[in-house]
Amino acid sequence: MPPGATHVLVPSTQQEAIFEMRQESKDGIPLRFKGSAIYWIDEPVTAAKHYDFTQGAAAGVAEINAHARGVCLFALREQVSHMTMVECIEQRKTTLTEAVAAALRQVAHGQAGQPGWGIHIDVVQVAQVFIVDDELRRQLEAEVRNQLKSTSELSNINTQEAIQKAQSESKRRLQAEHLAAERERIQTEQEKHRLQQASEQEVIQQETPVRLLRLAKQCEVLAQERVMRRLENEIKVLTVENELMAKRAQQTLRQEILPLEQRPAIAEALANTFQGPICRSTARARRWPPPWRRWSICSRPTSSGLAMRQIEAPV
Repeated sequence: MPPGATHVLVPSTQQEAIFEMRQESKDGIPLRFKGSAIYWIDEPVTAAKHYDFTQGAAAGVAEINAHARGVCLFALREQVSHMTMVECIEQRKTTLTEAVAAALRQVAHGQAGQPGWGIHIDVVQVAQVFIVDDELRRQLEAEVRNQLKSTSELSNINTQEAIQKAQSESKRRLQAEHLAAERERIQTEQEKHRLQQASEQEVIQQETPVRLLRLAKQCEVLAQERVMRRLENEIKVLTVENELMAKRAQQTLRQEILPLEQRPAIAEALANTFQGPICRSTARARRWPPPWRRWSICSRPTSSGLAMRQIEAPV
């Protein structure tokens, strides 16, 4: 360093300038604003020319902070005077912060050939907006709470409606899927029934000639059986008639022989009647045929009728 030259210490770290003010909004409600600007000195020579760092780095930084604070408050007042309370609260991070940051960068970085402050602005923000009147703040807070409650209840109602709608849509979708499945099942069963009927008809058409032939054979067998049974019945009838004819012939022959067998008894009875008891032995002795003979009749069937013969058999 040449003799007679002076030097100062300029900090190269980030610095913060905090600004705070009270201002009524466009609708006449007093508000309190608080914000900050973060910067660092990128051109120490320029900064040393504009600010006094001979008393120390803190003195020079304090001057920079005072100038930055003044610019921020001026821009903030100008912007708040055209905004309502609700707009200030809702747009503190957008409109208010952008207005303050633009004004501070325009002055600190220099414009229209004028040198800047030798600093670089990193961040500028309006951090807080307060309502000064406590009663008004409580009312607004109650209103906000009610609005939030209403919003929450409406959100719950909308959520329930959405759930019910989703459930209804799900039920309708499930019913539609069930109907589609049932329709497909019915179509499948109809197709299966149609195929089964076609198969049965094909089987019937294939089996019809065989069954007709079988029935024809059965009819022939039944006809032969009927002829055979008719012949058997005729034979049985002839057999019964022959047996009846034999029995009739026996009865007729018996009727013819009966008087002959009873004739000796009748003669003896007449002899006893006319001769008395004395001649009974004589009449018995003259009886003819002798008592040891009896006539028996035997018949046998022949092709021309019954053949009769007499057989003597001792008694």
